[in-house]
Amino acid sequence: MTVSVIIPTHNYARFLGQAIDSIQRGAHADWQCIVVDDGSTDGTAEIAAALTAADKRISYLSQESAGPSAARNAGLAVAAGDFVQFLDADDLLGSHKLQHQLEVFGRHPEADIVYGGVRYFVDDGTIDDQRAAMSKWVEGSKPSAVTGAGEIALAALVDDNFMVVEAPLIRRTLLTKVGGFDPRIRRMEDWELWLRCAMAGAYFVHDGSDDETAMPHVRVHRSSISQDQISMHETAAQVRGSIDGTLPTADLRRLNRRRIHEHWAVIGMLEGMNGRLGLGMGRLLRAGFAERRGKWLAWGVLMPATRIPIAKRAMGKIRTTLAQRRGEEVRDWQAHWP
Repeated sequence: MTVSVIIPTHNYARFLGQAIDSIQRGAHADWQCIVVDDGSTDGTAEIAAALTAADKRISYLSQESAGPSAARNAGLAVAAGDFVQFLDADDLLGSHKLQHQLEVFGRHPEADIVYGGVRYFVDDGTIDDQRAAMSKWVEGSKPSAVTGAGEIALAALVDDNFMVVEAPLIRRTLLTKVGGFDPRIRRMEDWELWLRCAMAGAYFVHDGSDDETAMPHVRVHRSSISQDQISMHETAAQVRGSIDGTLPTADLRRLNRRRIHEHWAVIGMLEGMNGRLGLGMGRLLRAGFAERRGKWLAWGVLMPATRIPIAKRAMGKIRTTLAQRRGEEVRDWQAHWP
């Protein structure tokens, strides 16, 4: 069974060879790799030309910069595989990732999406040897292990995203059915896609493997798009707002709206800690009144005190607690850097 591996890239020429090498070293050899250059200016085209000349399974597309969603959709438009694997250009696939998840599909013919865990490794761009970089594994949160379709999958995804974009292997027919990524979304676009897959009745299977060779390996570095926490929470609130009217039950809509208010409360805290006291107070107070959360209301009123060092430390602890509750600490890597 052929797997189409789609790699969107924007100015990641220095990592592209490593990403493709991780596919070539894999146990499953029946694949095509589609590199979609999203307006790079760093020599990506030259690197891709050498890679495509050396391995006919690799093809290269170029487009004006339009974002990762549009780039992945361009790859989907020419994908010929039965299954699709997304891989960001700065990340890697474990050597048994494709083979293992194809075996899971063989045991679960009802599955549309098979997904598992992820390993994160620290790399600030100064390490040339990917094996040396991967010696710096860092722990992330444990994702929810959800298997099923309908409300069970949708409820888990409304609660929070439970897989990174590289985690699943996906039937191409499902991606065709739901129309691929929304090109208007440039952050958390994968989560929005999983939500639409769930609403379309997709059957999710968690593969249950603890083998790091059966997982994607996600690079953590300063240029990671997910570093900007305020923008991520704003995008999450917008995604939730866009799906709210299409959720099939009142319970799911209530859960979704509660999460929206939690995002705005975190945004309010972050804005207050970054000196935008008026905005921060307003966010916290509105979220607190909407959810009747006394703690948010209290912090909204006391926001000016965050200029005091002891209050800053307290706000930091609360922020960490909220992030852990939602599983978002996986992407908040500021503590790793001086």
